[in-house]
Amino acid sequence: MKYLVGVLVVFVIILTGTVSYLAGRQNITLAPSPLPTSTAIALATAVPTSSPTTQMVQGGGVLSFPRYELTLPANWTIKREVPGPDSEKIVLDGGTLGLTILQGGFGGSVCLFPGNPDSEGPSARYIAYVEITNRSGDKFRRVTPENGKGFGLCQLSQYNWNTPTFYGAISLKTPTSPTTEELNTIDNILASLTKL
Repeated sequence: MKYLVGVLVVFVIILTGTVSYLAGRQNITLAPSPLPTSTAIALATAVPTSSPTTQMVQGGGVLSFPRYELTLPANWTIKREVPGPDSEKIVLDGGTLGLTILQGGFGGSVCLFPGNPDSEGPSARYIAYVEITNRSGDKFRRVTPENGKGFGLCQLSQYNWNTPTFYGAISLKTPTSPTTEELNTIDNILASLTKL
């Protein structure tokens, strides 16, 4: 008789656990994960604005990166690429000018400027910059590397200037010798970047 109570308690515990497991399992719906692709498709979230000279683009929301929107000239093309289930690449092309925003898993580095001491770990040194504040209040620097060719983008975090930005890795495309007007176009697009 003394063993019967113990056996019944163990039986009730096992039965409760089994029923709970099966009931919980019934409520779980597993969606098939998309297969990795590298196709370029028109961005479905391009939203027309009231201005005939500009267009709104939305993207992002991959992993820990935020969703965002930005404004660019109406004659630019927009492509969305999905290299894998946890990444998104938005390609904004204005001919000789362009931006690419990549969200996914990757590392980063510290941006160093004249007067900054060397840093342990990954870093890149830049000789000049233009500071840009976007609509969400984030501070960026469009930077020129030590070799003086091309541009990059760094963002001010809690501690340092870093790349990639909180929005992802942002690449800038410009001619070899861009005009002030071309650089202003790029800077205005970056300034329009807004977290959703």
